[in-house]
Amino acid sequence: MVPSLVRLLALVVLAALYGALHDQLSYGIGPEYFSCLKFPQFGLLDGEVAPRWRAAQVGLLAGAAAGLPLGAVLLWLAHGRPAAERYLWRGSAVVLLGALSVALLGLGLGWVALELGSVQRVPACVQDSRGFLLAAWMHDGSYLGALVGLALFAWRNRRRR
Repeated sequence: MVPSLVRLLALVVLAALYGALHDQLSYGIGPEYFSCLKFPQFGLLDGEVAPRWRAAQVGLLAGAAAGLPLGAVLLWLAHGRPAAERYLWRGSAVVLLGALSVALLGLGLGWVALELGSVQRVPACVQDSRGFLLAAWMHDGSYLGALVGLALFAWRNRRRR
């Protein structure tokens, strides 16, 4: 049996990898979301490191930070279950699928909102407000989707204890 701390570490690593891949996609959509917001926020202003690598680093750090509480909740939900290991990995798959699905939904809804003329404020350093906003909606959608995925998984499995 794998100790809970090792399981939690594995879930955090999984979330960090998702974050790095997610941020590669969102960097391609809105690089200024990173250069004007995320790089300063994470203290990654070093111009010697390629922006894509810094975007991956932002994703790793943010994914790990989100993966810790989400993983802890999944561990708590799995505790005492007969097939806890399978339950845990199934739950992590649902959380990741929720994050990806709602991130893409956020991207799509953002695109529609911009097509309909929605105007939102962006930082002064932003030249491409469309790309910035699409990346921002995608990021917000990913966090929301992870929470929705976790809630749906917990609700769906509430009676199986």
